[in-house]
Amino acid sequence: MPALDQQNYIAQITARLADDQRIRALLLSGSFGRGTEDAYSDVDLLALVAPDSQEAVMSGWREKLETIAPIVYFNRLPFAPVLNAITDAWLRCDLQVQPATETRGLTQDRYKVLIDRDGIYPALPTIAPLMPTEPRQLAGIVTEFIRILGLLHVADGRREYELATTGTGMMRGLLTNLLILEMKRGDQGGMLHLSRKIDAARMQLLLDLPVAAPDRSAILVANAALAKAFFPRAKAFAQHIGMPWPADFEAATRAKLKADVADGDWNW
Repeated sequence: MPALDQQNYIAQITARLADDQRIRALLLSGSFGRGTEDAYSDVDLLALVAPDSQEAVMSGWREKLETIAPIVYFNRLPFAPVLNAITDAWLRCDLQVQPATETRGLTQDRYKVLIDRDGIYPALPTIAPLMPTEPRQLAGIVTEFIRILGLLHVADGRREYELATTGTGMMRGLLTNLLILEMKRGDQGGMLHLSRKIDAARMQLLLDLPVAAPDRSAILVANAALAKAFFPRAKAFAQHIGMPWPADFEAATRAKLKADVADGDWNW
Protein backbone atom coordinates (compact mmCIF):
# COMPACT_ATOMS: atom_id res chain seq x y z
CA MET A 1 0.00 0.00 0.00
CA PRO A 2 1.44 3.39 -0.94
CA ALA A 3 2.35 5.78 1.86
CA LEU A 4 -0.34 8.16 3.00
CA ASP A 5 0.40 11.61 1.55
CA GLN A 6 -0.96 14.96 2.66
CA GLN A 7 -3.61 15.32 -0.03
CA ASN A 8 -4.97 11.85 0.58
CA TYR A 9 -4.97 12.48 4.32
CA ILE A 10 -6.94 15.71 3.81
CA ALA A 11 -9.41 13.89 1.59
CA GLN A 12 -9.94 11.09 4.10
CA ILE A 13 -10.42 13.51 7.00
CA THR A 14 -12.95 15.47 4.96
CA ALA A 15 -14.85 12.28 4.11
CA ARG A 16 -15.04 11.23 7.75
CA LEU A 17 -16.44 14.61 8.77
CA ALA A 18 -18.85 14.97 5.87
CA ASP A 19 -21.87 13.82 7.89
CA ASP A 20 -20.90 15.39 11.22
CA GLN A 21 -23.42 18.21 11.49
CA ARG A 22 -21.65 19.69 14.50
CA ILE A 23 -18.93 20.84 12.12
CA ARG A 24 -20.45 23.71 10.17
CA ALA A 25 -17.29 24.40 8.20
CA LEU A 26 -13.88 22.78 7.80
CA LEU A 27 -11.14 24.93 6.33
CA LEU A 28 -7.55 24.27 5.36
CA SER A 29 -5.25 26.81 7.00
CA GLY A 30 -1.48 27.19 7.22
CA SER A 31 0.56 26.61 4.08
CA PHE A 32 -2.15 24.47 2.44
CA GLY A 33 -4.65 27.25 3.04
CA ARG A 34 -2.33 29.82 1.47
CA GLY A 35 -1.32 27.57 -1.42
CA THR A 36 2.36 27.59 -0.41
CA GLU A 37 2.63 23.99 0.76
CA ASP A 38 5.40 21.57 -0.12
CA ALA A 39 6.24 17.96 0.63
CA TYR A 40 7.32 18.90 4.16
CA SER A 41 4.26 20.92 5.18
CA ASP A 42 1.93 19.81 7.93
CA VAL A 43 -1.84 19.72 7.51
CA ASP A 44 -3.47 22.61 9.38
CA LEU A 45 -7.25 22.53 9.79
CA LEU A 46 -9.78 24.93 11.24
CA ALA A 47 -13.14 23.51 12.31
CA LEU A 48 -15.97 25.99 12.81
CA VAL A 49 -18.48 24.19 14.96
CA ALA A 50 -22.04 24.55 16.21
CA PRO A 51 -22.60 26.24 19.57
CA ASP A 52 -21.55 24.12 22.56
CA SER A 53 -19.94 21.49 20.32
CA GLN A 54 -16.32 22.53 20.64
CA GLU A 55 -15.38 20.19 23.48
CA ALA A 56 -17.19 17.20 21.99
CA VAL A 57 -15.47 17.62 18.62
CA MET A 58 -12.07 17.91 20.27
CA SER A 59 -12.57 14.90 22.55
CA GLY A 60 -13.36 12.64 19.59
CA TRP A 61 -10.63 13.90 17.27
CA ARG A 62 -7.93 11.34 17.98
CA GLU A 63 -10.34 8.45 17.53
CA LYS A 64 -11.39 9.93 14.18
CA LEU A 65 -7.79 10.21 13.01
CA GLU A 66 -6.96 6.68 14.16
CA THR A 67 -9.42 5.33 11.59
CA ILE A 68 -7.09 6.71 8.90
CA ALA A 69 -3.61 5.98 10.28
CA PRO A 70 -2.05 5.15 13.67
CA ILE A 71 -1.31 8.22 15.79
CA VAL A 72 2.02 8.08 17.64
CA TYR A 73 1.88 11.61 19.13
CA PHE A 74 -1.16 13.53 20.30
CA ASN A 75 -1.27 16.76 22.29
CA ARG A 76 -3.82 19.34 23.33
CA LEU A 77 -2.44 22.82 23.82
CA PRO A 78 -3.24 24.13 27.30
CA PHE A 79 -3.73 27.72 26.16
CA ALA A 80 -5.76 27.32 22.95
CA PRO A 81 -8.36 24.95 21.40
CA VAL A 82 -5.71 23.28 19.25
CA LEU A 83 -4.87 19.59 18.86
CA ASN A 84 -1.55 18.34 17.46
CA ALA A 85 -1.20 14.87 15.97
CA ILE A 86 1.56 12.91 14.22
CA THR A 87 0.98 9.63 12.38
CA ASP A 88 3.29 6.63 12.41
CA ALA A 89 4.70 7.87 9.08
CA TRP A 90 5.34 11.32 10.60
CA LEU A 91 2.54 13.08 8.78
CA ARG A 92 1.65 16.06 10.99
CA CYS A 93 -1.86 17.41 11.47
CA ASP A 94 -3.04 20.31 13.63
CA LEU A 95 -6.70 21.05 14.30
CA GLN A 96 -8.07 24.30 15.70
CA VAL A 97 -11.69 24.29 16.83
CA GLN A 98 -13.81 27.40 17.37
CA PRO A 99 -17.49 28.40 17.24
CA ALA A 100 -18.87 29.06 13.79
CA THR A 101 -19.83 32.55 14.92
CA GLU A 102 -16.17 33.48 15.49
CA THR A 103 -14.87 34.34 12.04
CA ARG A 104 -13.11 37.61 12.76
CA GLY A 105 -9.65 37.61 11.22
CA LEU A 106 -10.46 34.86 8.72
CA THR A 107 -9.85 35.74 5.07
CA GLN A 108 -10.25 33.82 1.83
CA ASP A 109 -6.58 34.20 0.83
CA ARG A 110 -5.42 32.24 3.91
CA TYR A 111 -8.01 29.45 3.93
CA LYS A 112 -9.42 26.89 1.52
CA VAL A 113 -12.82 25.24 1.89
CA LEU A 114 -13.25 21.55 2.60
CA ILE A 115 -16.75 21.71 4.13
CA ASP A 116 -19.05 24.72 4.29
CA ARG A 117 -22.64 23.96 5.25
CA ASP A 118 -23.72 27.53 5.96
CA GLY A 119 -21.94 29.58 3.30
CA ILE A 120 -19.41 30.96 5.76
CA TYR A 121 -16.45 31.14 3.37
CA PRO A 122 -17.99 33.41 0.66
CA ALA A 123 -18.81 35.97 3.36
CA LEU A 124 -15.19 36.26 4.49
CA PRO A 125 -13.01 39.21 3.37
CA THR A 126 -11.03 38.33 0.26
CA ILE A 127 -7.56 39.48 1.37
CA ALA A 128 -6.02 40.02 4.79
CA PRO A 129 -4.81 43.61 5.26
CA LEU A 130 -1.17 44.16 6.08
CA MET A 131 -0.97 45.36 9.66
CA PRO A 132 1.66 47.97 10.57
CA THR A 133 4.22 47.01 13.16
CA GLU A 134 3.17 48.26 16.58
CA PRO A 135 5.85 49.92 18.73
CA ARG A 136 5.11 47.54 21.60
CA GLN A 137 5.80 44.57 19.31
CA LEU A 138 9.26 45.86 18.47
CA ALA A 139 9.81 47.00 22.06
CA GLY A 140 9.33 43.45 23.28
CA ILE A 141 12.02 42.18 20.92
CA VAL A 142 14.46 44.98 21.78
CA THR A 143 14.17 44.83 25.55
CA GLU A 144 14.42 41.04 25.61
CA PHE A 145 17.54 41.15 23.43
CA ILE A 146 19.17 43.67 25.77
CA ARG A 147 18.18 41.66 28.84
CA ILE A 148 19.65 38.40 27.53
CA LEU A 149 22.79 40.17 26.31
CA GLY A 150 23.26 41.66 29.78
CA LEU A 151 23.02 38.24 31.39
CA LEU A 152 26.33 37.39 29.75
CA HIS A 153 28.10 38.85 32.76
CA VAL A 154 26.35 36.24 34.93
CA ALA A 155 27.28 33.33 32.66
CA ASP A 156 30.85 34.56 32.36
CA GLY A 157 31.22 35.15 36.08
CA ARG A 158 30.00 31.66 36.84
CA ARG A 159 31.84 30.10 33.87
CA GLU A 160 28.54 28.69 32.62
CA TYR A 161 29.48 28.64 28.94
CA GLU A 162 27.24 25.74 27.99
CA LEU A 163 24.31 27.73 29.38
CA ALA A 164 25.55 30.81 27.52
CA THR A 165 25.06 29.03 24.21
CA THR A 166 21.34 28.99 25.02
CA GLY A 167 21.44 32.75 25.42
CA THR A 168 23.09 33.26 22.05
CA GLY A 169 20.44 31.04 20.47
CA MET A 170 17.70 33.13 22.01
CA MET A 171 19.30 36.32 20.71
CA ARG A 172 19.58 34.82 17.23
CA GLY A 173 15.86 34.14 17.43
CA LEU A 174 15.13 37.74 18.43
CA LEU A 175 17.30 39.04 15.59
CA THR A 176 15.39 36.74 13.23
CA ASN A 177 12.09 38.18 14.51
CA LEU A 178 13.41 41.69 13.83
CA LEU A 179 14.36 40.73 10.27
CA ILE A 180 10.87 39.30 9.71
CA LEU A 181 9.28 42.53 10.95
CA GLU A 182 11.47 44.53 8.58
CA MET A 183 10.03 42.65 5.61
CA LYS A 184 6.51 43.98 6.35
CA ARG A 185 4.97 40.92 4.74
CA GLY A 186 1.80 39.09 5.52
CA ASP A 187 1.85 35.52 6.74
CA GLN A 188 4.27 33.77 4.38
CA GLY A 189 4.97 30.51 6.14
CA GLY A 190 5.11 28.65 9.39
CA MET A 191 7.85 28.34 11.98
CA LEU A 192 9.83 25.90 9.84
CA HIS A 193 9.84 28.01 6.66
CA LEU A 194 12.06 31.01 7.38
CA SER A 195 13.18 31.34 3.75
CA ARG A 196 9.67 32.52 2.86
CA LYS A 197 9.65 35.15 5.60
CA ILE A 198 12.89 37.00 4.84
CA ASP A 199 14.83 37.82 1.70
CA ALA A 200 18.18 36.39 0.59
CA ALA A 201 20.25 39.26 2.03
CA ARG A 202 18.71 38.91 5.48
CA MET A 203 19.11 35.16 5.36
CA GLN A 204 22.78 35.57 4.49
CA LEU A 205 23.23 37.91 7.46
CA LEU A 206 22.02 35.10 9.74
CA LEU A 207 24.11 32.47 8.00
CA ASP A 208 27.26 34.59 8.38
CA LEU A 209 26.88 34.98 12.15
CA PRO A 210 29.26 32.82 14.21
CA VAL A 211 27.68 29.94 16.09
CA ALA A 212 28.77 29.85 19.71
CA ALA A 213 30.66 26.84 21.00
CA PRO A 214 30.57 26.37 24.80
CA ASP A 215 33.86 28.11 25.50
CA ARG A 216 34.55 31.66 26.63
CA SER A 217 36.19 33.00 23.48
CA ALA A 218 33.45 31.71 21.18
CA ILE A 219 30.73 33.05 23.47
CA LEU A 220 32.22 36.55 23.52
CA VAL A 221 32.64 36.59 19.73
CA ALA A 222 29.07 35.39 19.17
CA ASN A 223 27.56 37.93 21.57
CA ALA A 224 29.49 40.80 20.00
CA ALA A 225 28.50 39.74 16.48
CA LEU A 226 24.83 39.48 17.43
CA ALA A 227 24.90 42.89 19.10
CA LYS A 228 26.56 44.52 16.08
CA ALA A 229 23.98 43.00 13.75
CA PHE A 230 20.99 43.79 15.96
CA PHE A 231 21.40 47.28 17.39
CA PRO A 232 21.79 49.40 14.22
CA ARG A 233 18.83 47.70 12.55
CA ALA A 234 16.65 47.82 15.66
CA LYS A 235 17.40 51.49 16.27
CA ALA A 236 16.63 52.41 12.66
CA PHE A 237 13.36 50.48 12.75
CA ALA A 238 12.40 52.01 16.10
CA GLN A 239 12.93 55.49 14.70
CA HIS A 240 10.93 54.60 11.60
CA ILE A 241 7.85 53.50 13.56
CA GLY A 242 8.17 56.02 16.39
CA MET A 243 9.15 53.63 19.16
CA PRO A 244 11.01 55.26 22.08
CA TRP A 245 14.41 53.61 22.43
CA PRO A 246 15.28 52.16 25.89
CA ALA A 247 18.52 54.17 26.05
CA ASP A 248 18.97 53.83 29.82
CA PHE A 249 18.64 50.05 29.64
CA GLU A 250 21.11 49.84 26.75
CA ALA A 251 23.59 52.14 28.51
CA ALA A 252 23.40 50.20 31.78
CA THR A 253 23.90 46.90 29.93
CA ARG A 254 26.83 48.22 27.93
CA ALA A 255 28.48 49.59 31.10
CA LYS A 256 27.98 46.32 32.97
CA LEU A 257 29.53 44.26 30.19
CA LYS A 258 32.47 46.62 29.83
CA ALA A 259 33.09 46.48 33.58
CA ASP A 260 32.60 42.75 34.19
CA VAL A 261 33.53 41.27 30.80
CA ALA A 262 36.17 43.84 30.01
CA ASP A 263 37.95 41.90 27.27
CA GLY A 264 34.85 41.58 25.11
CA ASP A 265 34.15 43.70 22.02
CA TRP A 266 31.30 46.00 23.04
CA ASN A 267 31.65 48.61 20.28
CA TRP A 268 28.10 48.31 18.97
